[in-house]
Amino acid sequence: MIHRATFTAVALVASLVAAGSLAVVETDDAQTDSGRLSGPTHPSARTRQGVKRSSAVSPMLYQRHSAGFWAWQYRIRTRQLQEARALLRRRWRPTVDYALRLASAVSGVSYWELRAVSWCESRHYPFAQNGQYLGIFQMHWRPFGFSPFDPVASALSAAFTVRHDGGWRQWECKP
Repeated sequence: MIHRATFTAVALVASLVAAGSLAVVETDDAQTDSGRLSGPTHPSARTRQGVKRSSAVSPMLYQRHSAGFWAWQYRIRTRQLQEARALLRRRWRPTVDYALRLASAVSGVSYWELRAVSWCESRHYPFAQNGQYLGIFQMHWRPFGFSPFDPVASALSAAFTVRHDGGWRQWECKP
């Protein structure tokens, strides 16, 4: 699994390449290395006709912008991703609340116990992952054969497990 920061950095580099911000200077030589990258040349590397172009990487690698500018852009994109994830969590909040209330009504386990444990385990985020533990209750089994990311199935499975076992022994978080 790729770490989030690594994935974000790779996405930033990919967006720079797609936008043409990273440039490698081409040569006019017929003899070029087979491993050399080719791409659009930076305007500062262009010369008048008859003068040979340099085969080195352009000194202005970031196309008229400093490394500080691109770091700032990276911070903005990271903040945008964090806001999108928060929006997704808020979007799922009513579904998780419904699932916890349904599981409580059907199984007889306290709603507040279910809520406390699921908050501790996953912050009510249905797509939470921690190794093999998945969903709002971080279970390592598939609840009723459904997806572990389904909040209703996960809440019902957890509630019936607690009712059957008589406690929260299978979870690290306790109410």
